[in-house]
Amino acid sequence: MSLNEIVYIIAYSFFLAGASLSFRQNGSTLSIIIMTIGVALDVLVSLLPLAGVKALSMNVGGTNAVIMFGIALGFVVWLLYGVALVLRAKTRWRAYHIMIGTVEVLWFIDFISFLYGLYKFPLTGGS
Repeated sequence: MSLNEIVYIIAYSFFLAGASLSFRQNGSTLSIIIMTIGVALDVLVSLLPLAGVKALSMNVGGTNAVIMFGIALGFVVWLLYGVALVLRAKTRWRAYHIMIGTVEVLWFIDFISFLYGLYKFPLTGGS
């Protein structure tokens, strides 16, 4: 397991802990901070390799449709978390909680599909 994958797991764990707290405390500030730490870690571990941080690079020898799906879904997850924050600011609690639950599920699908793409499907176009 690469450092990148470990940080992704930590990021998702932060988000899950924050979401759990959010459901119990109706979107408390602490829960938002914890979820935001998770999302920020996810963004950083995804984008820093593009900026040349070799320690977080996965050194994948190609790509496939499943990996591309996972990457696209990752962007959707980030956007939906932003929508959830807007809903919270507008005190639309039911919609906020539905959005946080949706982000939880989609993030899981995103991570698993990315891992499946890396380890279970053939890679093409690599160097």
